Amino acid sequence: MNKTVNITFDYELFFGPESGSVNKCLIEPTNLLFDLAKKHDVKFVFFVDAGFLWHLKKYLHIEKCKAEFDRVSEQIKKLSDNGHEIALHVHPHWEDSIFENSTWKINVNRYKLSDFNDSGVEQIITKYHQTLIEITGKSCKSFRAGGWCMQPFSKIKKALEKNNIFVDSSVYRNGFHQYTAQSYDFRTAPDKTEWNFEDNECIENTAGKFSEIAITPSVLSPSFYFGLYLRMKLNPGKFKPMGDGTWLKDKNKIYKQFYSRTDHFACCDGFFASRLKPILLNLELEAGKNRMLILGHPKSMAKCSFTYLDEFIFFAKNKGYNITTLTQ
Repeated sequence: MNKTVNITFDYELFFGPESGSVNKCLIEPTNLLFDLAKKHDVKFVFFVDAGFLWHLKKYLHIEKCKAEFDRVSEQIKKLSDNGHEIALHVHPHWEDSIFENSTWKINVNRYKLSDFNDSGVEQIITKYHQTLIEITGKSCKSFRAGGWCMQPFSKIKKALEKNNIFVDSSVYRNGFHQYTAQSYDFRTAPDKTEWNFEDNECIENTAGKFSEIAITPSVLSPSFYFGLYLRMKLNPGKFKPMGDGTWLKDKNKIYKQFYSRTDHFACCDGFFASRLKPILLNLELEAGKNRMLILGHPKSMAKCSFTYLDEFIFFAKNKGYNITTLTQ
């Protein structure tokens, strides 16, 4: 396989108490990403939270919702027309969320696809996918589960087959989280950058029809999080995310990051983007690993993120990496 870097973004609002605005979480940071990609002549992957768009359409009679739907659709179409991949990202909690008093009331009681029955899962994936097709005129080829919650895969397999989507990018090796709304366990995933599978994303099956293109794993020390915290406090203009919403927070997980090593992944959000170069260099030391996959969020990009990402793209291209889509 050629040396490849995939830079992917989960294009979504926040799911905590404040969802944030479309301009600050999506439009403005994504415009900067578009310009960065154009500068380097590279292509990104945008996993679009299509549930937000599908449910936004229900409120087109409200002027604000119509304006936001039109603005987001225009941006997604522009990205697609310029060669960036638009992929399917599914956060099913939109099924229970409502727009009220000029804001979204987010309900995460059913945050995972596994919280729905089989027919519900198929309906969700199909109607969300169709929403993106209507905007771009193209079918999606790649999928990422919202919050990495793709398990058990048997719950979504049939729906993905029906929609002719056979590439997944939800797994990062050793990833594990158990929380009220969110849960996933990738501790048994293969130590590879990509593999085929059939019924279980963590079990390689060379004859499997599905491909897993894994998010590149990494490990973070407590010192990184202390440094991140101080930078955001001392220089928020440079290190604070552009998005104006609040995250869905597991406080126990946050506290643990300050006293133990954390299994994480290659990420271009905020100060995390400073680690992209060393992650790529470490990956090159491992035999057979010629692909690096980075995950980010427009809403979580900070001023520093664009600087680090700009430098990383230049660095990776000079080392002979092709920075492109998942389904080039």
